[in-house]
Amino acid sequence: MAASPPTHPIDRHVGAMIRAHRRAAGVSQEEMGAALGLTFQQIQKYETGENRISASKLVEVARALSLPVGALFEGVDVVAGGGESLVARFMSLRDAAPFMAAAVALPEPVRNEIFRLATVYMAEEAAAS
Repeated sequence: MAASPPTHPIDRHVGAMIRAHRRAAGVSQEEMGAALGLTFQQIQKYETGENRISASKLVEVARALSLPVGALFEGVDVVAGGGESLVARFMSLRDAAPFMAAAVALPEPVRNEIFRLATVYMAEEAAAS
């Protein structure tokens, strides 16, 4: 049996954006599947880029998550150019959604200090390596 062709980077990116927005909305794969008339396994395959998602299904996903369709393509130009989308990478982290919710709820001076500390930490890590 022939090996499956590798997934396309843009398919993986769009899938990662679906996962990110689904998690941010607090929607499980089962709930998303039910809303779209699909199994959670199909949602998993879309989110990993294993299965390509049709344009009509992308519109349904965006509607289910109350998003403009374009939100699922944010950062795709970077991926198409051979890079990696930081948005998709960050949003794929399990704790990204609660972290963002907490950051948005913080007073601006506190949020700015956290961002400053993260930036300083990254600069120090880069200098050490």
